[in-house]
Amino acid sequence: MYDVIIVGTGFGGVTTSALLAKKGYRTLTLEAANELGGCAGKFERQSFRFQAGATLGMGFEEDGVFSQLFHELGMSSPPVHLLHTVMDVHFSERTIRYYQQKERWFEEIAQQFPKDSGAIVRFFKEMFSLADALLSFVYKRPMIPPKTMKHIFEVIQKADRKLLSAAPFLFQSIAKRLQHYGIHDETFIAFLNGQLVDSVQTTIERCPALLGAVALSVFHRGAFYVEGGLATVVHALAERYKQLGGELRMREKVISIRKERHWLVTTNRNQTYEAKHVVFNGSVHSIFAILDDSIKRTFSIREEKEKKRPAWGAFTIYMGVDDNFQTDSLYHQFIVDKTKPMSEGNQFLLSTSAPFDRQMAPVGKRSITISTHTEPLHWWNRHAYDEQKKMLTEQILQRVNKTFPLTNIHVQLVGTPVTFARFTHRAFGKVGGYIPNGPFSLLSTYAPQTNVEGLWLCGDTVFPGAGSLGCALSGWIVADAIAMDK
Repeated sequence: MYDVIIVGTGFGGVTTSALLAKKGYRTLTLEAANELGGCAGKFERQSFRFQAGATLGMGFEEDGVFSQLFHELGMSSPPVHLLHTVMDVHFSERTIRYYQQKERWFEEIAQQFPKDSGAIVRFFKEMFSLADALLSFVYKRPMIPPKTMKHIFEVIQKADRKLLSAAPFLFQSIAKRLQHYGIHDETFIAFLNGQLVDSVQTTIERCPALLGAVALSVFHRGAFYVEGGLATVVHALAERYKQLGGELRMREKVISIRKERHWLVTTNRNQTYEAKHVVFNGSVHSIFAILDDSIKRTFSIREEKEKKRPAWGAFTIYMGVDDNFQTDSLYHQFIVDKTKPMSEGNQFLLSTSAPFDRQMAPVGKRSITISTHTEPLHWWNRHAYDEQKKMLTEQILQRVNKTFPLTNIHVQLVGTPVTFARFTHRAFGKVGGYIPNGPFSLLSTYAPQTNVEGLWLCGDTVFPGAGSLGCALSGWIVADAIAMDK
């Protein structure tokens, strides 16, 4: 019998696995796919490596989440490179260069928005201050929402004056803060909407101020290019996990989780494993397909409610091309029409491999990933699927070619929510966590600890939220809690 079985090898799963193995727990990690990482995974075609999503690296700065995690696990960081330019944001009439260094970014603001630059800089400084207050608390890894009196006392102990100073902003939106500063510039608001949709899945009207503050500050703490893509980090953590004595089994899909005296986890290979704890690393809306009915009846999260909670899917284009980019930026955001919704190809992120990264592409070539938000349920209409995929691909590439004429395309593949459902086993291909529905949406977050003893959650649909940092922290919270319950 195992102490803990971890289902899934996204950032949350491999973090939990490695930390528990280091603490001496007998662990088994099960991955359904051929590749590690889930939505942070990779695949290869014709000497090109592609990341599942167009993602930057974060948390590798001194005292960042991954720097702390690697130190805790006694391992070295994979090769990463600080980006002085986070990304170029392309509008039809201009390009905004989003700088990592705060003062350089403020200079760009002064050039791009001279009329409102003072107010915009004050707005960003407020965001940085709020993020400092919130992250100083979140990085202490509290269990939110607290599930027991013990958790409540821990939350009180980990809270500080900084966090209390952020309390007045708890139920405000980013739109409310912009109104406070008198900022109404259409292009700047479109810029913010693009950043927020990519990081927290919504725009200024529905984005809680505290959540938006973290999203708008995180790149200024450190934005990085990771050699070989984010999957390199997942593989490094998984390798360390195995070195610490953990068991990892690939291509073994969990089809049932039930509880008798202990937890019983059954896979598609007709194997049943027993454990004291089960950690599910995946979206909450995907767990119901494998939970036994007896667990569902007592589970505080209701399946029907989950089906109604909105979440995005991703439409992705993967390309292997010749290296003829006339720019030093590796990441590019395109906002085609700033008056329209930030989805379905109107806003998309393009990431290109670094010219020196031989893991991603051969000499003289680049690997490209393009990603846009899309309504996932629309893609399950098989009659319209092919035409929808063709139209959206053409729409996106037409806009890209105006800025970067793509010649000699060696590989071109397209992924839809159907693709993500197939390869990452997410219900309906929903990715990126939930879509916030207003300033009060912070109250609807789920804790990594469930109401069912011994059943834990980590990933993008539980506290502290989506993204590589949020998922890793959720896994770390689970590892801490299991160790404390020993």
